[in-house]
Amino acid sequence: MSFAAYLQAVGACIARQDGPQLRDLVTIDSGAAQQAVMQARQGNPGWNPAHATSRLPEGWAEFFSSHCACLVALQDGSRVEAYEKAVAALHPFLKVFREDAGAWVVSPMHSVVHNLRSIAQMADHELRRAGQRPDKLGDCGDQLRKCFAVSLQAPGNKDKKLAALDIVNLSIKIYFRLNTLRLCKNLMRTVDSRQFAAFNAFPAAQRVTYKFYVGRLAVFNENYQEARASLEYALQHCHRAAQHNKALVLKYLVPVQLLLGHLPSPALVAAHQLHQYEPIIAAMRSGDVKLFNDTMDAQQFRFIQEGTYLLLEKLRYAVFRRLLRKVHAVHAKLEPEKRAQIPLAQFQAALATQGLELDMDEVECIAANLIFRKYVKGYLSHKAKVMVVAKTDPFPPLDTAALAD
Repeated sequence: MSFAAYLQAVGACIARQDGPQLRDLVTIDSGAAQQAVMQARQGNPGWNPAHATSRLPEGWAEFFSSHCACLVALQDGSRVEAYEKAVAALHPFLKVFREDAGAWVVSPMHSVVHNLRSIAQMADHELRRAGQRPDKLGDCGDQLRKCFAVSLQAPGNKDKKLAALDIVNLSIKIYFRLNTLRLCKNLMRTVDSRQFAAFNAFPAAQRVTYKFYVGRLAVFNENYQEARASLEYALQHCHRAAQHNKALVLKYLVPVQLLLGHLPSPALVAAHQLHQYEPIIAAMRSGDVKLFNDTMDAQQFRFIQEGTYLLLEKLRYAVFRRLLRKVHAVHAKLEPEKRAQIPLAQFQAALATQGLELDMDEVECIAANLIFRKYVKGYLSHKAKVMVVAKTDPFPPLDTAALAD
């Protein structure tokens, strides 16, 4: 496509208010745009996009001038300059977004904000390689706040608010990447407010992304019931063909479910290739503390990279609880009249069979933690070295345990 043909296509989209088509022409991944700019430059080494785009309507001309300059910088391999041009393109676009009465501008807004984040990441990579401070992604977060404010105000058309959730998702992705999760709270509070558009009005893909990040943040804040609800929503509303996204959701949902006492089926684990959790699940089923410890040691780096290590570490006491429950069952058969009084020596012996040689003080400490964290109803008799458990429901459901540290 020649540059003249590209501009003609852009002008036609603006004239007929074709948002989806313009969105495709605006993305930095657009082959048509890349080819048009490259051909223009090859035909004229001194090519100036400001002159070339001047025939477009006011506001759009300024936007496309900076946007094409951004594409030039990308073609030249200068990501930092490209980011500066992308920011320069943002300001006239937001002016157009405010002033146009139609909601059709929501579609190109998606490309504009996605362009900004992608180029910011590339610019930061370039800065790191040059030994400089990578600050463009943080600046991108500031720019997205401007976009969010404009979309939330929805000047001239309330449907412009439908640009907001995509911007929220991109902002949260940035905050996760920069480890500034505290900044997510205000965004999520706004999404839940009356001034935000109805959640179900947004595309399913955006809703799934948002709930995925809400679930991950709830895990970070140790709010596991909310994490389960949000991650389950994301899983249920994923497109049935989006297997990668489903596996990504399950990577966090499975540990949360385990923590709340729900063990996934082998079929689910196999279907989404979540094999890293198989020994953890086996340890949970059997009370095999050694298997759990060995798996956590062997998979430590992977779990840390995936952001699930601290969550999985909390399962240790659930495994202890399962082993203690088996000890309690055997003890109840051997001494039914003293079924509620579990000798700690028996728990110590069970641990020893797994290769865990612990002294009695260490065993008492584990038992005390199980009671304190509400995994077990009972109390310890230090003098008698016995755990006295409740006669009814001594091992309550795991989702009633005190899971927060």
